[in-house]
Amino acid sequence: MEARTIENLRKVGVDALVPIGGENTLGVASRLSQAGVKLVGVPKTIDNDLGATDYCVGFDTAVNEVMRAIDRLHPTAEAQGRVMIVEVMGRDAGWIATLGGLAGGADIVLAPEFPFTIDEVCQRLRQRHEQGGREYSILVVGEGASPEDFKGQIVQDTDLDAFGHAKLGGIGHLLALEIERRTGYQTRVTVLGYTQRGGSPSAFDRILATRLGVRAVEEVAKGNFGVIVALQGTRIVPVRIQAAVAQVRRTDPELYAMTRLFA
Repeated sequence: MEARTIENLRKVGVDALVPIGGENTLGVASRLSQAGVKLVGVPKTIDNDLGATDYCVGFDTAVNEVMRAIDRLHPTAEAQGRVMIVEVMGRDAGWIATLGGLAGGADIVLAPEFPFTIDEVCQRLRQRHEQGGREYSILVVGEGASPEDFKGQIVQDTDLDAFGHAKLGGIGHLLALEIERRTGYQTRVTVLGYTQRGGSPSAFDRILATRLGVRAVEEVAKGNFGVIVALQGTRIVPVRIQAAVAQVRRTDPELYAMTRLFA
């Protein structure tokens, strides 16, 4: 694959590439870089799971969309005394669920990195409803989250995409069925799906994309290839692309622990 790509780039006269994407796109870019292609990557994925950068383009906008969806569900959940489940994206990292849940005031957040059982979830709901005097709850779950009492992630089908990933989805409906069966609480599910990836980009994302784009061009001009441009703190810095894709950036445990303070 690398040899054919390099030959095609040579034929059309491409001097350098600026690949923009997440772990899959930049994973391929890393292989091309090792094969000699001159490139500078830009991190863009709503999952925010790339190493070496604090934020990826698109993540903040997705979190805002999740927050707004939760905001809209609060009145219905309270008026009808229901458990509302919001299923969001996040294959291996629960950044969207965690920050979206925090911003939207979710009562329970479930993320792929942190173990849980359905019995534990039901117990937390009972405690809220019976001891806390609250007759409704909002639960946010990342699509890659899986109860310990069910083996493996919940998939819509077993067909794999070009990068070998199964199509995830269904954890929200599984939880709804089990919560109703075990507690008797009426439970409804909202699967946000691709709506998280739409909408008008947030100001933060617009500024971040501009800063990353400018710095990427500067690195190309300097001949500093084989890197991605990353946000670390408030600074944009170059990081070796192999380091950026070496492992999934997991959700901050301190942030996740914060979601349990307000149940």
